[in-house]
Amino acid sequence: MLHTLTIRLPDRIYRAARNMADRHGISLNRLVQETLAERAGKSVEARLKRSYDLLADDARESDVEDALPVQAEAILLG
Repeated sequence: MLHTLTIRLPDRIYRAARNMADRHGISLNRLVQETLAERAGKSVEARLKRSYDLLADDARESDVEDALPVQAEAILLG
């Protein structure tokens, strides 16, 4: 499903984006799509990293000794 988005940009940003799109041989629409997708991906990665860091700080949550037999079995059978 595609959605339409209207944005207002200062002339300086519009010209810079237009030039960037032209240099890459893509439409301004495609540039905005790719840039937003990249930014969203980085946001998800950052949230996951923070979550993993919080788990690592909690000794109870970071204890993986109980999972070792299951992991070994999965590796050997996989």
